Amino acid sequence: MKLGRLIGSAISLLGAAAMTIGVAGWRAPVAQPQVKAKQHFTIGFIPGITTDPFYVSMQLGAEAEAKKLGVTLDWTGNSQWNYSLQDPYIYGLIAKHVNFLIVAPDDLHASIPALEKAIAAGIPVGTVDTTVSDQKILKFMITSNNILGGEFAARWVAQKIGYKGQVAVINDEPGISTTDLRNEGFLTQIKKYPHIQVVADEMTNDEPSVAEADVNSIMLAHPDVKAIYAVNTQAGTGAADALIHLHREQNLAHPTKNGVWLIAYDAEPPEVTDLNNGSIQALIVQKPYLEGEMAVQYAYDYLTGHKNLIKHYNYLTNILVTKANEKSESQWFYK
Repeated sequence: MKLGRLIGSAISLLGAAAMTIGVAGWRAPVAQPQVKAKQHFTIGFIPGITTDPFYVSMQLGAEAEAKKLGVTLDWTGNSQWNYSLQDPYIYGLIAKHVNFLIVAPDDLHASIPALEKAIAAGIPVGTVDTTVSDQKILKFMITSNNILGGEFAARWVAQKIGYKGQVAVINDEPGISTTDLRNEGFLTQIKKYPHIQVVADEMTNDEPSVAEADVNSIMLAHPDVKAIYAVNTQAGTGAADALIHLHREQNLAHPTKNGVWLIAYDAEPPEVTDLNNGSIQALIVQKPYLEGEMAVQYAYDYLTGHKNLIKHYNYLTNILVTKANEKSESQWFYK
């Protein structure tokens, strides 16, 4: 997780954002001249967590690019989302004297001191997916356009409920750059529809069971809720389970008055299952494989003296996936 895992209007809505990169915007790797004879680089790469399918897809992209460029990729990390557990892996790669460090920080602010230690040790740093609040210390930042993804979710929800009614948000814990921005984008856009009311914005602490309990409580307090926006996989699957148990899931082909529309971020296997069985009606999918490729390529560009090829801020487009375009976009589903 914790952040490209279109139909009709989605192309114009998502493609219009400034500073957004799609597949076509990513340059193919170019042959690099030899800078030093027999020079070899090791790139350290720490994901947000190692077990999440989003980061597994990212690892596959990073490994493929490292093999293509002839560099060593030292992929390491923790299985829990916690900056205090992630920091020791950063210190471990500092001790190994890696040539470049790529990190998906677990906290927007608290991860900065560990990254600054790497920089003080002479190791340049870039972030991928999540990032930190002080981006001046980074050589590059690669992520999805999370603000735009949240805005698009709001537009999709508004259209589905006829631009009036109650909606709810199932959020993650605060302090994670990607989900914070997805929430911000949604809330900013939904305010543009005066007849739509956000009745809940709940934190799940990245636990599907908490998301399920939150939706149960929301529907008890606000039985007229017409749509739910879930900011990540855990929020999405938990919300889907709750709606199923409450018999409130929406029918995409034949919408019912009692059904609740559900749109969720990401495309991990459980979410794809929910998309196929109809308990989630739409997914906003990121491109973690591409993020991994780009991060390794940029690190290599920096180390080989091609800093002019690096774009500091990189925002990849998201893809709206429903059952209607699932086959054509399934290449972006997470492993």
